[in-house]
Amino acid sequence: MKTVTHTCTAHGTDGESIEDMAESVDELREKLANMRRLMEERKGSTLGDISSQRKRKESSEIIDGNFLSWIFGSALIVILSVSFYAFYNLYHAVLKKFPSHHTEL
Repeated sequence: MKTVTHTCTAHGTDGESIEDMAESVDELREKLANMRRLMEERKGSTLGDISSQRKRKESSEIIDGNFLSWIFGSALIVILSVSFYAFYNLYHAVLKKFPSHHTEL
């Protein structure tokens, strides 16, 4: 059997030198370290938590839960009062259309 000998050259396959490849490896290591740091900062938080934090930062504090509860409560009161008024008028219209005849007098 024949053994093939291999010799390393100072240039890469596409013409890059060893120093250029070492610099690109260092850049990749820095990027990897930055990504690990970012993942450690976000560790334990879900995607929903991240989006809610982002929305909380972007949104203003004008409309909150308390304000919305007051708005929906007042809308409910208006709807109930209009419904009561409509049924009250309907009841009196039916009584006027069909009056009861009193024979005791």
